[in-house]
Amino acid sequence: MANWKDQLGAKFGIKPPEESSPQKNSRPQKNYSSQSRNSQPKNNYSARSGNYQSQNNSLQPPTAPYNFVSLPESVLPAQFQNVDDFKEHVTSAETVSGEIFLDIETLTPLFIGGNESKNFAPVGKPIIPGSSLRGMFKNIFKIVTCGAFRGESTAQKKGEDFNDEHIYFRCIMGVGRYPWTKSLNKLYNGRMIHSVKGKDGKIIPAKSARPGFLICTNDNKVFIAPSIYKSDRKDDRILIREYEKIFNVTIPERNSSRIEWDGGTAYIITGSQARYKLLDQNSYDTLNDEEKKRAGKQFIRFTKIDYVDWCREHWLEIHDDVLTSYRHDRNRRGVDIVPRDEDGKKVAGTLGRKQLENLLGENLPRDVVSLIPCHFLEERGQVTAFGHGQCFRIPYQNRISDAVKISGNESVDFADALFGSKELWASRVYFEDATPVEKISTLPTDKAHPLMQPNPTSYQLYLKQDGKGELVHWDNHNAQIRGYKLYWHKPADWQATAFELRENQKRLKSDKEPLTKEMTPLDKGNNFVAKIRFKNLSRVELGALMMIFDLDGAKNPAYKIGQGKPFGFGSVRITPKLFVENESTYTKLFDGDGWQNPCREKNPAEYLDAFKKYLDDCGLLDTWQKVMDELKMILDFSPATKKNWSDSVKLMSGTPKNFNGKETMELDERFKQRVPLPTIKTIFEAVK
Repeated sequence: MANWKDQLGAKFGIKPPEESSPQKNSRPQKNYSSQSRNSQPKNNYSARSGNYQSQNNSLQPPTAPYNFVSLPESVLPAQFQNVDDFKEHVTSAETVSGEIFLDIETLTPLFIGGNESKNFAPVGKPIIPGSSLRGMFKNIFKIVTCGAFRGESTAQKKGEDFNDEHIYFRCIMGVGRYPWTKSLNKLYNGRMIHSVKGKDGKIIPAKSARPGFLICTNDNKVFIAPSIYKSDRKDDRILIREYEKIFNVTIPERNSSRIEWDGGTAYIITGSQARYKLLDQNSYDTLNDEEKKRAGKQFIRFTKIDYVDWCREHWLEIHDDVLTSYRHDRNRRGVDIVPRDEDGKKVAGTLGRKQLENLLGENLPRDVVSLIPCHFLEERGQVTAFGHGQCFRIPYQNRISDAVKISGNESVDFADALFGSKELWASRVYFEDATPVEKISTLPTDKAHPLMQPNPTSYQLYLKQDGKGELVHWDNHNAQIRGYKLYWHKPADWQATAFELRENQKRLKSDKEPLTKEMTPLDKGNNFVAKIRFKNLSRVELGALMMIFDLDGAKNPAYKIGQGKPFGFGSVRITPKLFVENESTYTKLFDGDGWQNPCREKNPAEYLDAFKKYLDDCGLLDTWQKVMDELKMILDFSPATKKNWSDSVKLMSGTPKNFNGKETMELDERFKQRVPLPTIKTIFEAVK
């Protein structure tokens, strides 16, 4: 018997296309395969329970150029906890000052952005800025001292360890082939759909998002004015085919989200269009209710300037936290109804002051500067989320900080004590620029792979997964962040692919930001020298600082600095020498050979031991050891020299594919299935 697709296709003289896996940025489609309900899909989930299976026989573990060093169970407190104690601490006669000389060798190409494609070279010769060294060492220092893991909201500035924001998501339907969508779809529908009583008295689902208009005023406030038009949502839409006839346009099948004004009417175009054929009114009217449901998307919704509720008492102000959170949703691929940055760039589909005056005349309030249609969610008189269409991306209710499970996270840690704590006390460690020992060798200038941004929406990578049940997402009560993100050492593979170059040309032709950039990396084998100065450190604090280099006896450690870490840049070997000031530094200017050398080279062992004893006294030696074991593995340069190591830590970039005559990127199946990332230990031990 012919299925509904064949019947519908025959009705309009077309052959339905074959089912294919969902493409990136497209709306997930139902899986209508003939697979038995009792058979298991070829992935690492149980189709019936949606549970993650610890043993996966069909997919290899996912790979990534990074991994996470676990957070400690508790923060190691500094030797003082307030300003008064700090003053007494640094004036103690037992504190030491001195310098750490650093020999730095590049083990892979290095790039620290400077002028255009060149490395940072303010006086003509490439250098490694002291600020870059400070940032790298502080991050390692926080790990080796069981430091706090803190973030700040995006309404403030960039957080020290992470931006404490709400991650956004959208999951309109659960797709059988991707069981992880089941729980996420339930979460999404729980906020975007509510129950109402229909005309026949039956309880039916209804969309929770209300239509409205986002309004900006001249005092930089943003409001939502609800729509005064009350309908059953069938009167404010037009068939796509009828829209095309009226405006003599063709709606593209994909990536067509936008807002278009025709006089005082705004057409809200969202997502991909119908899967089969766009119908005219007569053809649509011949379909029964079931056929209409299955005919794919056929309508474009519209709203009108006449629907704006201009009563100020009904306006809802969007608070900074919600507004900033929306702007920082980097994964939105549709319409931004407010700018992502603060440069005031006009958003497409926005009516400015002059356009509004032409439509409304004197009825326009004096302080209104722009207006754009939107949909929004409201709870107790507060806007909690807003977006372009009815099914927009919404934020998880938990913030990233809710997944940070570490005791004593607000206490003063060693990083606060040594590197400074805002207005309370200054840093006691100072980093000088690293300068080249001899002439620097560079690689030829070339286009590099795109420099990607962190993507915490991929919770299977960024959150701990226990493998015993459904995947943990950001709104789970047991969500726990995996820790400090560090990059593996590996041979450099940095030149842009042919696909990336073609995509870059497309973006340039469309006046978009380029996908790739030119780089002239420094070659491996270059040598630099630098210096760290420290002042008034206790023996324990100096031991903590030197632990950056000792790493509890690590054999072959290297560090990562600069840009391009995902494709192998920035691995450096650092050899330190510790010099501590003599007791006579400030009482004697000369020795027998002339000017007195104020410092003497010192073996750091006694300071390292003092730090480890402090850890033991605080009851954190075992916790520290677990953290250090992971840190030593990911900083070990030895695996980078082994065959096939690059395949174990490469980016899951996908495969170029032709889709309807257009070149696109087919996502890696492991990413689409959201297979959790293995731990540092699992990956490291696999290459032993």
